[in-house]
Amino acid sequence: MAGVREQRQQQHHAMDNSSDDDDEQEGEWEEWGNGGGDDEDEENTKTLCLFCEETLASPETVFKHCVEQHAFDFSKLRTASHLSLYDCLCLINFIRSRVSMDVCWNCGSKYDTRKALLEHLNAVKHTDLPEVTNGVPSWSDEKFLTPFLENDPLLYSCEGDDDEQSEEFDVVDKDKAVRELLEFSSMNKQSIANVVEMAAKDDTSVQGLGLGDSNLADLTKVFLALGDGFWDESTSPTGASVLSNKGISSSSAKIISGAVGDVPALESDVEGENSLGIKEAVVMKKDNKDKKLRVSFAKVAEREMRNANRDYFGSYSAFGIHREMLSDRVRTDAYRDSILKNPALFKDAVVMDVGCGTGILSLFAAQAGALKVIAVDGSSKIASVAQQIAKANGYLKEAGEGKGESRASGVMTVVTGMIEDLDSTMPAPVQGVDVLISEWMGYCLLFESMLPSVLHARDRWLKPGGAILPDTAHMYVAGFGKGGTSLPFWEDVYGFDMQFVGQEVVHDATQMPIIDVVDCKDVVTNSCLVQSFDLVTMKTEDVDFTSEFHLELASEKDRSGVSEINIMTPESANIVCCYGLVVWFDTGFTDRFCREQPVLLSTSPHNPKTHWSQTLLTFREPIALTHSLMDFCKKADIEKIGSESLPAGALNGRLSIARSSRHRSIDISVEISAILKDGLKRTWPVQMFDI
Repeated sequence: MAGVREQRQQQHHAMDNSSDDDDEQEGEWEEWGNGGGDDEDEENTKTLCLFCEETLASPETVFKHCVEQHAFDFSKLRTASHLSLYDCLCLINFIRSRVSMDVCWNCGSKYDTRKALLEHLNAVKHTDLPEVTNGVPSWSDEKFLTPFLENDPLLYSCEGDDDEQSEEFDVVDKDKAVRELLEFSSMNKQSIANVVEMAAKDDTSVQGLGLGDSNLADLTKVFLALGDGFWDESTSPTGASVLSNKGISSSSAKIISGAVGDVPALESDVEGENSLGIKEAVVMKKDNKDKKLRVSFAKVAEREMRNANRDYFGSYSAFGIHREMLSDRVRTDAYRDSILKNPALFKDAVVMDVGCGTGILSLFAAQAGALKVIAVDGSSKIASVAQQIAKANGYLKEAGEGKGESRASGVMTVVTGMIEDLDSTMPAPVQGVDVLISEWMGYCLLFESMLPSVLHARDRWLKPGGAILPDTAHMYVAGFGKGGTSLPFWEDVYGFDMQFVGQEVVHDATQMPIIDVVDCKDVVTNSCLVQSFDLVTMKTEDVDFTSEFHLELASEKDRSGVSEINIMTPESANIVCCYGLVVWFDTGFTDRFCREQPVLLSTSPHNPKTHWSQTLLTFREPIALTHSLMDFCKKADIEKIGSESLPAGALNGRLSIARSSRHRSIDISVEISAILKDGLKRTWPVQMFDI
């Protein structure tokens, strides 16, 4: 710390000797900006390192030094995170304040000495901004706009870079912006509505445009009316699934299908409406016609994805969720057994653990005799925790470790970063890894969209013939009864009837999935396999799928355990109401790789519960089912199919799941029909859900 004190004393001494005369101060500033004398310029640019006590000749040499000595690339971080000038000032002051207390600027780990902190930085190699806490980045607090070191040259060096960085964004004219907008035909309707609402609230030029149902044409109007200063960061127009296309209005479809060629007409000042039906009030004014509008849809999408990733990895930086997963004995025992009970697979193997969390799977692999274990996690905080856990248990590979040390230790390396960003820095052998393990499953199997990351790791680092665990996944659906809803609870609350509350809750459940544990007694139909994934051969696009299913009321034998609460009335003992679909998954560690001991991890309601629970998709109205099928039905009675007076014999349906335009979310659609014995059916409108 002596170097810091020395620099501060020099800076304070210089301040004490300075003149209070305004002209002299202005002259000093001009000398700073214009270079001044060689000696003074050299003195002014001497800069203290962000992390160690070394003082170097200039900010440029400090940043280079940080890359080479402390694994910190400020320029790369700034570009990747699109940091503004003020962001950079805050971040530099934040880092200096943290380091002065021997605290890691990224994960917050406290160390006894500066040397220990520097060793941590070199080992973990933080490449992202610190995790967000309570929605607000701690480093961006306004208090960090106050320089930690007075006249810090690093702060001055940010100003010029900010101008250069702003020029990196694509600058396109309004015609091109609208043309791009029209070409993004898969834009999510709700995202459009968000932009229109935001713009109308913040800009008077948008108000009074007579915007309609928040479709693509409305968003086009907004872009044209806002003028030259508009920069949209609120939504992403890319990546919407085929499910969200169904929400696009007919007017949007008309624009998408035939309007691109008419875009030049937007510059027209013709009275009334132009060829796109946009009123004169929103047609580009002549004096603005040649001006540029900063719009880059690719960067908007990139920023939204980055924010989603930050929230996602931030949620996994909290310890509560890791305790929940580790406490899930079904989940953890399945992985432990697949590793420890298949020693031949792991003996002397190079193993990669994608999304390692606390590193439990990596520790199992090391315990099973792996030669090298590479644990990867996108959360810098939890990666630091995994590193400390590995070290505490003697499995961390220390720098400079000799070959003569015990094989029981020194096999585990922790890497921070998203797997897709580590192609050039991953410490994996050139020939690849022998085993790829990952606990990638989310609610409804596919929520969190981590499976594509596992497939990326498979294609990039798994050697030919290598093992991937788990290697299969299967999704199932079945029908659940009244007991799977909250209705029974609200029917009798300490002797009071509160059914209307239960009805409201069930209505809300028809619009969003419910993640909950379903008692096997409340499953009223057979189960049906809707999708299988082979992780060895599948492609990323296979994650999105549509599958048909057929459900019938469970047999008398199977229904012997069904709760009576699911039966409509005592007089209708053969009629059971189906309130919706329950979705679950199994993952297999099959004998393809686990030859000594195959393992199945199941989240079925018929098996012990897991932290994944099940996913419930509630119908708009319950559908009555029975085995006592009627032989005919008049046309006039079709709308009664599925009611107590005309119960159906089976349900035919179609389930679609696809990655959402909102990164790491999924869209789900359900189409359902109730079938009678003679083939007559009643079909309900499609239902849309998202997680």
